[in-house]
Amino acid sequence: MAVLRPHAVFLSVAILLGGCATQPAALTGMRVPKPDTTHTSRRVLDWAGTYAGVLPCADCPGLRETITLNKNLTMEITTQYVGRGDQIFRRGNEFSWVDGNTIRLEGMRGGPTLYRVGENQLTQLGMDGKPITGPLAARFILKKLPKPR
Repeated sequence: MAVLRPHAVFLSVAILLGGCATQPAALTGMRVPKPDTTHTSRRVLDWAGTYAGVLPCADCPGLRETITLNKNLTMEITTQYVGRGDQIFRRGNEFSWVDGNTIRLEGMRGGPTLYRVGENQLTQLGMDGKPITGPLAARFILKKLPKPR
């Protein structure tokens, strides 16, 4: 009767299991796509410009909001309460990119406000950084205005 040595058993198992392993893509000639970390709103969209819309308001028909984003990461916001006269509130500050698709507007009432930057639109996010859902969700989107000629 042959006696198997422990290292011989280990070597045999390693050889058997190694034959079952899949080969790396480089050895099989297959191309494995890399995740695209460069395709973000910040890099590919013309995000600088002016966005406008009417946001929901708890005690009025809406807030007419206009946000201008500048390439130097400054912004200007104008707000007008719909149905409450012609008074316009203006404020300017800086904004920052949270990631390649989301910006944080600083100096806002109630703390910073997050917006997802999309193709010709800004979508306000909830306090948790997630998109707002429900029947009013579409009202949290500001559309980009055409550039003046």
